[in-house]
Amino acid sequence: MSTTRATAHPAVATYVAAVRDELGDLPADELAEIAEDVRDHLGHVAAEYGDDVSVGVLIDRLGAPAAYAAELRAAAGLPQPEPEPSGERTGFVRRLLRFMVAFFGWSAVGLGAAAFVDTLFGLSGAPAFLGVPAIVAAVLAVATALLLVTGRPDPVAELRQVPTSVLLAQVEEWVRGMPWGRPAIELLTSLRPAWWIARAGAVAVIAYAVFRSAPFSAAVFLLAVVGSVWLGRRTATGEVRGTRLLAVQLANAGLAIGGLAVAGAVATNASWDGVQYVDGGYDYPGPGFYDHNGAQITNIFPYGADGALLENVRLYDQDGNPVDLGWQEDCYDGAYDEQSFSAANPWGDHVFPRLTVEVTPDGRCGQPVLDAPFGPQLPGTVTAPPADPDALK
Repeated sequence: MSTTRATAHPAVATYVAAVRDELGDLPADELAEIAEDVRDHLGHVAAEYGDDVSVGVLIDRLGAPAAYAAELRAAAGLPQPEPEPSGERTGFVRRLLRFMVAFFGWSAVGLGAAAFVDTLFGLSGAPAFLGVPAIVAAVLAVATALLLVTGRPDPVAELRQVPTSVLLAQVEEWVRGMPWGRPAIELLTSLRPAWWIARAGAVAVIAYAVFRSAPFSAAVFLLAVVGSVWLGRRTATGEVRGTRLLAVQLANAGLAIGGLAVAGAVATNASWDGVQYVDGGYDYPGPGFYDHNGAQITNIFPYGADGALLENVRLYDQDGNPVDLGWQEDCYDGAYDEQSFSAANPWGDHVFPRLTVEVTPDGRCGQPVLDAPFGPQLPGTVTAPPADPDALK
């Protein structure tokens, strides 16, 4: 075995990645075995040069990666790759699609990671601001990748022409060359069934974000588990190949990014406790009250049995706690014309009704007034006449 230093050298990873690219037409299992042998061989060669090893040194010693791969084919009796059609030129549309795959793919990864970190540490409180663009970028990356490989005899070879794909191959070889790389890859491979379940969970999370129905999402999850396990077993045994395998892999990437982003947004919205940030400080008023349309309730106007408006009524809940409608913005100069605010009752936040402050046309706050929606008397009720003193004698 080679030393850890030589095995992990970037020059070795770069050379091995180039050889893997030349042998990309071979089955994945066979290619992985050959790449492992090549990596060990290069590790011994690199150890002879120590810190002076480089890609140029390896090429001078072993030849170009293409020639090295050709020698491997001849020595192992491997079939030669099909020659590419002569005279074929890469058109502008295909080059544009390759760029779009790289752009949208990395955008989805970056935005998805940012949304996950934002959700984990609660940086902005609105991970959907990053999560939604991440999902859109993932969908666009998958769509452009499918357009790119449609009708191509070798979809994998076409994807190798995408910008930064060589960098990804080098990173993979670097990871495999590290002492912990091979055990880590084997561990991830053994966790494949867990990914099948997680993939179904991502579908269920997205379904919940769209339909907001827990029973429906649970049903989607159960169906997705069956389909995901069935598809995963077929993929693991090699029954899914070619363009179909590529479509599955692209869908996996989209589900991973979209599922994380949507899960973060759903978790943040579910755990929101009504904290409001104002002028650099914060107030914790509780969750507040909302009507069936989702509009916040800012005032309560109690009426008596006779339909008359009651004032300075103290309200408590079933546990004896004062009823608090939550934080509400105070009127400020420069607000929009005809905008209104509710001012807390001087006797306490749980005393209703509150006074209403209207904004004047010049943007100033008016005087607090009692502005009941039905006035001092409920419509359809009659104020009881005052009692006759003589009738009481």
